[in-house]
Amino acid sequence: MHGSTLIAPVKGVERFELLDVVRGLALFGIIAANMISYSMYLYLPEAAKSALGTHAADQVLDFLELFLIEGKFYTIFSVLFGVGFSLLLSRARTKGVVFHRFFLRRIAVLFVIGVAHAVVFWHNDILEAYAVCGALLLPVVTARDRSILTLAALAYLAPAAAKLAGGIPVGALADAQGVLLQRIGVTPETLIAAWTHGGIGMIVQVNAVKLLAQVGFVVGSGMLFKIYGCFLFGFYIGRYEVYKQCESHRELLKRLAVAGIGIGLPLNIIYAVTFESDSWTEVLSGTIGVPVLSCGYVALCCLIWLDNRGRHHLRHFAPVGRMALTNYVGQSVICSLIFYGTGLGLGGTMGPTYYLPIGFAVYAFQVLVSRLWLERFAYGPLEWVWRMLTYGQRVPLVKSTAG
Repeated sequence: MHGSTLIAPVKGVERFELLDVVRGLALFGIIAANMISYSMYLYLPEAAKSALGTHAADQVLDFLELFLIEGKFYTIFSVLFGVGFSLLLSRARTKGVVFHRFFLRRIAVLFVIGVAHAVVFWHNDILEAYAVCGALLLPVVTARDRSILTLAALAYLAPAAAKLAGGIPVGALADAQGVLLQRIGVTPETLIAAWTHGGIGMIVQVNAVKLLAQVGFVVGSGMLFKIYGCFLFGFYIGRYEVYKQCESHRELLKRLAVAGIGIGLPLNIIYAVTFESDSWTEVLSGTIGVPVLSCGYVALCCLIWLDNRGRHHLRHFAPVGRMALTNYVGQSVICSLIFYGTGLGLGGTMGPTYYLPIGFAVYAFQVLVSRLWLERFAYGPLEWVWRMLTYGQRVPLVKSTAG
């Protein structure tokens, strides 16, 4: 790449702080949702869960996680990705840069980071799905608003239609996963032991195989289509820079907050009660309730942002959002040191009564470290690597004295 055709990396002064705040808050919900997998509680048989001394409290907290968190924050995070895509596109057009080539390189790097993250640390990584859906935004960069919104709705609703019609077939991936696990001497009964007592070689092998299960889940559950729908909706929001106009839309935000929370909460109670029942009740309550409550959360956050005192408090979450890639992967790195055999090996020994406070502590640590890091450095560590690999040249990491 020649310097004249580069889209220069975004400087701190060019960022939109509210977007970083919402992204940072979404990371809180993401670690809360992912702790069930990090801790391996997800893979415990029911008898082992019942034998835990915290079983009663675990059931309550598990329900609250499904009710208030499950699906909501990756929805918000995905919409923000679409907004970010629109920002990159706008800046590319301003500079007269060929956007497609730049963005494909950026997405390819993200895909590689995702695969490395999944294999070395945590097999349930979502970055590969983000890379695939991000690439699929390129064909619609010149589409009309109505076409984008229609495609977004169709993509988001497609999983519900498919599930009600019998589901998306991904059995071949599950079969392949089972065969490959057997080849490395792992069964469903010994899976947790392989993660918690195995060395790095065993963990990498298991994660590489389990990545097939993640692909099957992302496709079979329809999550891939939902992510793409959210990306498209975020792209539409970004086109009109809605995030810059909160003050002029205060009354609309109030209505969205009331409706989103007022309608979303009861729908998500139904969703939590019927979770994994494969019933039409679960499908419809989740399909409608999750985005509605997500919208309510974001609208409430924007209203708090419009209050000076509220803005002061919310600003603490902006550095976490600015380092979103580093912090997303960092959550896996820290939790692998707690739960996997490469660290303390505590996986499969606790329920949400203990693993949720651990997750909250990890997030609080990231809030502090992100602020301290960005006082000296322009980007998070992984954001810096991502930029250098995308732009094909060295990008300064330390902030210049000129700001």
